[in-house]
Amino acid sequence: MKWSKKIALPIVLCMMMVMAACGNNESAGPASPPGPAASAGASAAPSPEASAPAGEAAIDWDARIAANKAAGEINFMTSFNYSASVANVNAWVAEEQGFFKELGLDVKIQPGLDADGMKLLAAGRLQIAHAGSGSVVVQAVANGADIKGVSVMAPVGLGAIMVPEDSDIQDVKDLEGKTIGYKGAMSANFLAMFQQGGADISKIKQVSVGFDPTILNTGDVDAITVFKSNEPATMERQGFKVRLLNPEDYGVKSSFGVMAANSGFAAKNPGAVEDFLRAIMKAHEWILANPEATIQLLEKKAEGNFSLEVETNRLKVETGLAAASKYEGHGIGWFTPEQWQSEIDILTSTGVLTQTALTADQVSDSSYISKVYDGDQLIWPE
Repeated sequence: MKWSKKIALPIVLCMMMVMAACGNNESAGPASPPGPAASAGASAAPSPEASAPAGEAAIDWDARIAANKAAGEINFMTSFNYSASVANVNAWVAEEQGFFKELGLDVKIQPGLDADGMKLLAAGRLQIAHAGSGSVVVQAVANGADIKGVSVMAPVGLGAIMVPEDSDIQDVKDLEGKTIGYKGAMSANFLAMFQQGGADISKIKQVSVGFDPTILNTGDVDAITVFKSNEPATMERQGFKVRLLNPEDYGVKSSFGVMAANSGFAAKNPGAVEDFLRAIMKAHEWILANPEATIQLLEKKAEGNFSLEVETNRLKVETGLAAASKYEGHGIGWFTPEQWQSEIDILTSTGVLTQTALTADQVSDSSYISKVYDGDQLIWPE
């Protein structure tokens, strides 16, 4: 199998430098950052790469593929069944386009919800799972799950507060004396948004209203919590004009499209986790180039339980948000410790987390996604 040109050129340069050194016994490149600590009783498999950062040493793809096959079956669960949510859909595309297979990965995908996925991941019945946001992973870790987030498609949340376009609500403080509807429970990111915006939460009436956004036009509520990639477009299709109040405008930084891995599996099979993410990001490139074919694939797999309009909009909005919020100089999926600390702080400040404070390195590990790219260029065997 051929090396990518992005990898091969630095190798040639390094060889020339070593030859010029005339017998220097030091390594031609720096050692890679240490991988995740192995869990009790687990020993890390030898890496088939040259123990150097991406772009500085070639991956021995034949050895890597053999190691990936030896890792065995990787059971993966989506966070929202067959939806077109970013990273959720990427797994289906990676399977259909043969990206997992090309890297020697045996991936079995199960449609599901992230609440179940985190439980099964912690129990070792899944090796990798998708979560709608980083807070889902943080809460699972806080409850004792030995898992970590390993990639994040966007450092911005999908949640927002929706009001009619002609509403006098221009700021969260304007919600005082008003009624806001939520789904199930008021999420921590909205509570943090009220706090950051200086609103007196005790003066905001909060009611559970279910999932039909048209309640906003009944007069029963003044605002509702929504997903940016869902309800706004639903309202517009029905002729209602709306506006959004976004948590990030109040300094509340969340995320979406998170991949999490079982820590024991990742410690034993770091290359397999890395290449799973590599296939997911390869799928993202394909999705951007083939949005219509992507929706057709999901519709076929859903076998009738699928809204073409809803999922087409979801894919368009979420790929747009991911592109707009991507870290400069890095590929999609890359993240910072500060991003995860923000998720922890949101949950702590709103009282969702009450035990000893967690740290970013307890809930995330960037070592896998960092090796998937050379800068912002995906490393892929050619």
